[in-house]
Amino acid sequence: MYTNRITGILLSALLLFFGRGSQAFAQQTQSSQAPQLQPLSLPHLYWHFLIYVSVLDKKADQFAAQGEGGEWLRSDLQSRLQFSDADFAPIRASSQRLASQMAALNEQLNSLKSVPPSASKAAQIKALVNQRESAINNEIAALTHALSPQKRAALEAFMTQFFAPKRSATQPSAATNN
Repeated sequence: MYTNRITGILLSALLLFFGRGSQAFAQQTQSSQAPQLQPLSLPHLYWHFLIYVSVLDKKADQFAAQGEGGEWLRSDLQSRLQFSDADFAPIRASSQRLASQMAALNEQLNSLKSVPPSASKAAQIKALVNQRESAINNEIAALTHALSPQKRAALEAFMTQFFAPKRSATQPSAATNN
């Protein structure tokens, strides 16, 4: 139960982080309707999953540095997937590479926040989006090569379920309609 609570907290923080970071990547629109939850594309499932693995690994390192056991956090997703250390090793390596690349892209994106809107800024943002998509696709290709078809199918099924939108999250309660 404690593990699920910590994992939920970290997932919420991660999704909040990506929600803020991706706002600059997409044009914001104002609507009076409640937002509709859409399933993430497979490349974006990989992106969020790999970054989440990296976040859990960093948190486990922090716990270990404080003298607390952090291995349970590092192995949580691996255990849920029922992957051996050898099966999960390429996922962990991919997560570290992608996290490093995303950090560099986020720095570049953050540097554009102070730049007034212009065609040049839009082109730079588009180039960063393309770099992000390329980095994600490179990691998918690496994992396709490293994982057996069965392990890859298990990973994709897990990611789809793990990041599945919850329908109840968008339905207003009776109390809010008054």
